[in-house]
Amino acid sequence: MRKESARVRGDGEKTREALIEAAGTLAAERGWANVTAKDVCDIAGVNCASVNYWFGGRDELYKAVLMKIPDTIFSQELEIEMVQYETAEEALRYFFHHHLKTTDDKRGWPMRVWAREVTATPSENILSLARNNGVLRIKALQQFFADFLGLKDYKDPRVGAAFMTAMSAVLIHLLIAPELKKIIIPGYESYPEQVRELVIRQVMAGLEARRDELGKEKAQAC
Repeated sequence: MRKESARVRGDGEKTREALIEAAGTLAAERGWANVTAKDVCDIAGVNCASVNYWFGGRDELYKAVLMKIPDTIFSQELEIEMVQYETAEEALRYFFHHHLKTTDDKRGWPMRVWAREVTATPSENILSLARNNGVLRIKALQQFFADFLGLKDYKDPRVGAAFMTAMSAVLIHLLIAPELKKIIIPGYESYPEQVRELVIRQVMAGLEARRDELGKEKAQAC
């Protein structure tokens, strides 16, 4: 009896994950408002009643989709990788490279769902997530920006401004469909890695310029 229960639990977890994966992929492509429970079940290859059975409804399923976002933006694994670098500059370069290289990967749907949410009218679900779950991960990421800029407190508004400016480059790449990138971004189809590297250089150049300005301001204040 115990073995049978374990098998059912295991199958149930696979079904839940399949539904989340399908829902996230569709939400990234179309926006959640244009996705039905049937669409999700068809992609996941499960019975049409599965969304209600495993999540209690379409809205609860979307909450589960959104829960994948904080760890995708800045997972503990990514943070561990970044702290291995000797400088905040190297760590941030790694961060941007990590995300830009996955913008064309369908498995990166949490970032594209996030991009849709933050560039449109945000749903109540994403606002709730930001308040209750996502803030700690974003704080940890912003501390890298603070360290790079030579500021002690990640809550400093100058950190927030630098963070938003730098992250906008990632957002643009997330919002442009891979098929469209090949058309509107010269060289992207033939040299995607070089294009991404140039984007990272421009982002870091902006951050470096801001760091230099802050250094001059600090020197003048002394």
